[in-house]
This record gives sequence, C-alpha cells and structure tokens, in this order.
Amino acid sequence: MTDRGGEHREGHEELVTVGVIPRDHTVTAAPASPAARALRQVSVLLGVRHVLAAVPVDQRTLAPARTLLEHGMRAAAPVLGGTSVDDVADGPVRGEWVRGPRATRDDAAVLYVHGGGFVAGSSRSYRGVAARLSTATRLPVFTLDYRLAPEHPHPAASQDVVAAYRWLLNRGCRPDRIVLAGDSAGGYLAADFAITHAAQGDPRPACLLLFSPMADLSLDIAERSAHRDTLIGPGAARAAVAQFTAEPLRLRPVAGTPLPPTLIHVGDDEFFTADAVALAAGLRAAGAHCLLHIWPGQLHVFHTLPAVVPESRSAYRAAARFVAAHLDPAAA
Repeated sequence: MTDRGGEHREGHEELVTVGVIPRDHTVTAAPASPAARALRQVSVLLGVRHVLAAVPVDQRTLAPARTLLEHGMRAAAPVLGGTSVDDVADGPVRGEWVRGPRATRDDAAVLYVHGGGFVAGSSRSYRGVAARLSTATRLPVFTLDYRLAPEHPHPAASQDVVAAYRWLLNRGCRPDRIVLAGDSAGGYLAADFAITHAAQGDPRPACLLLFSPMADLSLDIAERSAHRDTLIGPGAARAAVAQFTAEPLRLRPVAGTPLPPTLIHVGDDEFFTADAVALAAGLRAAGAHCLLHIWPGQLHVFHTLPAVVPESRSAYRAAARFVAAHLDPAAA
C-alpha cells in the first residue's frame, strides 16, 4: 500500500523468506515503486555501470568526479527547508552539524560517515541526507569530513572516525547516546570502528545504522555473488578500493564483544547485497542483535535519492524507529 506521494506506509507488510536471505532476517515485501523501477531502467539505458567501469580512478579523473558527485547528490537529496548547518573545524575533526526542521532533541546525536568509494563525498554533498536523517530521528547529525584517498590512504579515514567519536565524547555525549551511521564505503568505516571498538572492550554506541555497506574490500564476496546492479560493477569498485588500500580488509565481528545493535538496509540486487548479508550473519554469529532489511528493486544507497525514490523516505522512517527503540527502550 502507498500513501500520498507514493511512499510506503510506515506499517508496511514484512515477511521472512528462505533462499539467499537467511530466515532470521527481515525482508520488505512491497515491490519497488514505479519511480524506482523507472530509475533503474534509465540507468540501464544510459549504460551507467559500463561508463563507470571504463573511467580510470586516478588523480586526473577524481577532481571532476568529486564535483559531479557533489552536484548529483544535491539534486537527488536537496536540503530540507528550515535545516540549520554549523561548520566544524576542530583540530583533526572537520564536518558539519546538521539539524533538520523537526530535530528538537539534544539528548543524543548521530555521527554519520558518508559514502563515495573512499575517494569522494563530503559533508556538503550529504547535507540533504543528514537533514532527512536528522528530521526522522529528531536528532542533530554530525557528518564527518574524513580524509579521502588517494591523497590520504588507509588508515587515515579510520583514524578520523576514531577522532570524531572521541570528540563527541569530550563534548559530553555518552557512548549510549551516540548513533553511529554510514553508507557504502562510509558504512564500512562505521562498522569497522564499531567492531574494533567492541574488541577493545569499550562501551558500545547506542546503535549502528548501515545503508548498503561494504564489508569485504577484497571484493571476493561481491564478485562471487549473483547480482544485476545497474550502477556498480567489479571494475569500478576495485579501482576505487585500490586507491584506499591494497590490503584484503574485511569486517570480522568478534564473538563476546559489546557490539551495538545494528540495522542494515540494502537493495536486493546490488553489487554489495552479499556483503550486507555476510556482515549481518557475522554480527549475529558474534552475538549482536542485527536486523537486515532487503529493499526490492532499489539502487545502491537509495537513501540518497529522496527526490526520486519514495522508498528512500520510508527507509529514513524505518531507521528512526530503530534508533528510537534503542535510545528510548522504555517508550518503544
């Protein structure tokens, strides 16, 4: 069912399936909206995946690619009216505090780690995404400007996530009042921090939100899976990751450590769908509560397309409900 604007109702039907998706994971039953299907078809007709695979990822191409992503993100996820933005430049910590028009809470905060294949993206390009997550959760969102590859290869970005988290703690945020979130490459960085943080025995954040996260930088999981991603293929993914690291890094949750409850969103036919499924299975095997939502027919990180894809807005509401359940369990 849909409501005004074509968005799925908040109480949309969900089911548990067998097959590729383990039975203990939740899958949205609603098929993709006409807008989402049309966008996917357009990406096929334009040959986006083949274009991305043909363009080398190097110093010569990155500057225009970063500019193109900035403009594309601002068009697909325009900033909501009434959003406030405050720049931060405090030592190694740089980014933006974003507060959406209905973000009235100050008792917790979201630390958001943006995507972009480790080589692109910024707090400015993700301002519309942060505004929507802030509005949905009613929390301020700090979008981190971590250092990008290839100018700053691994572990620079990971160090910046650690610095931002400690910065929030030093500002008076308790660990159990910090929501850690990220998408794609940023999802990898956010999850890597949570897993490493837990392995050190440190107090866990309130919860972890991951949108289409990467989990295996060797790309073995993704390349061995069957998918029909119309945007990302092995060539483009491998070229971007190579700028970040030559190591076959992979997220490996450790059993018995204080891992945060985690919500993962991913399309059902992405290049990184298998990564999301494997990460969810690893978190569950390690003893963490992990809810995996599979969204039929959606492009990679469809959350960045609210101006086009109505399911994006439904996904923000679903994420907000998950956050509320872990920040305010008594009220859930």
